[in-house]
Amino acid sequence: NENILQLILPPQRLVCSIVCTPLPWEMYLTTLMIVSIAPAHADVVYPVLIESRSDNSQGSVRVTEDYIVNLEESSVLGENLFFTDTRNGEVTHELMDTAFLRKSVYENSEHAASFTITKTPTGIEMEGYLNFTHGIKPLRINERSGRIPHKIFPLPKLEGEIDLDLPVHKHLNESPEPRADEELPHVWRPKMYIMIDSSINEHLRGIKRLQVLYIVRLMNIVNAIFKTVKVPKINLHLVGIYRFQTKQDESFIVEEDGFIEGHETLDAFGKFTKTTSFARHADFYFLLAGRRLGTRNKHGKISPNILGSAFSGRICMRGTNVGISVEVPLLYTTFINIAHEIGHLLGSTHDGKGPLFHGHPGAEACKPPPSHIMGISSGPPFTFSNCSEKEMEYMLKFRGKKCWKTESYYDFFNVTKEVAGYKNYNQRRSANALIQGCMFQLRCTIAP
Repeated sequence: NENILQLILPPQRLVCSIVCTPLPWEMYLTTLMIVSIAPAHADVVYPVLIESRSDNSQGSVRVTEDYIVNLEESSVLGENLFFTDTRNGEVTHELMDTAFLRKSVYENSEHAASFTITKTPTGIEMEGYLNFTHGIKPLRINERSGRIPHKIFPLPKLEGEIDLDLPVHKHLNESPEPRADEELPHVWRPKMYIMIDSSINEHLRGIKRLQVLYIVRLMNIVNAIFKTVKVPKINLHLVGIYRFQTKQDESFIVEEDGFIEGHETLDAFGKFTKTTSFARHADFYFLLAGRRLGTRNKHGKISPNILGSAFSGRICMRGTNVGISVEVPLLYTTFINIAHEIGHLLGSTHDGKGPLFHGHPGAEACKPPPSHIMGISSGPPFTFSNCSEKEMEYMLKFRGKKCWKTESYYDFFNVTKEVAGYKNYNQRRSANALIQGCMFQLRCTIAP
């Protein structure tokens, strides 16, 4: 049952419909984060979800007979999440009330893990990350009563350079020097819009529900890396997911012979985000590409030699606050590359490299080894070096309060007036814009 409110906005005669549809998500799907499991456990386990009888507890998961994990709510989500869909030039923005997700998405603040759980008549299916090095997935074999066998497996590693340093002219010093006495927020929550290309959309069968759960699960494990930063404390905030259904909709992607030119696409992607109306503001926009990335060789051909690309220190700078990373669904390994590129956006250079510009601390004092997230080839301990932490702290001061200020009130109608492409009509506020259990859609077409 859909309740439709149609708006006709003169003089452009832009016709928009706001659609409230009861959510079909009341199924037994859960994404959770649990404590790291020791690799000494058997490869095959039978997880069981234990419901909580207390309002103060989120329940737990028994992974093995002697391993029970208490769950906490996911912190990557806010009150709302936008899902932006584009197909053949038509753009749709859906405002999701994340209450249903927050009841399904869990984490453990001390250890890194992220799962999707599906309840079935014969037990639960758990799929995702046990920690930074091991994953878990259900086995399609005979089940024993009430419990489904799962395999624990080591996460593979993608070969190749994570990225290459961009030209120096990309790092323009356009802001005043940060004040030494600038009071930083206790927790920095960079707002991000995650975008998936048509290849990932196809790989995940175009099913929106699967894609949303997949992205939340992925960004939870990325966020677990950033939550290791001490000063400032960093907790990524997912505000939107943007899906390209066809290659025609992602015209900014420079592709030849199935390979994406990373640096040229990054430039074009930045211009795309600058001229596109999003459902809400983000501090950075990040594209997940289901195709290999590369740079041009001396013959002008694209060599697939990188795993990502981003403009260093460009957080909150419209048009250049963008990054790209290879993402291969169900490979469970690209979260490290994503964290690396977001680290660039937040102000980090490669370990061992000099400053971005005068005054920037750089990372020359942190030459590898050991290997950290911002190393050319990152790996354990899956943390940022001291140099990277100082660089991100500097960039937070450098960009100032306009960048890291957290919005205290969010109004659906005020935001969607820009999405509709018409900014001057009467701004109507409504405290009832968010209705529990409903998904809002803004559909816009040009009237004849």
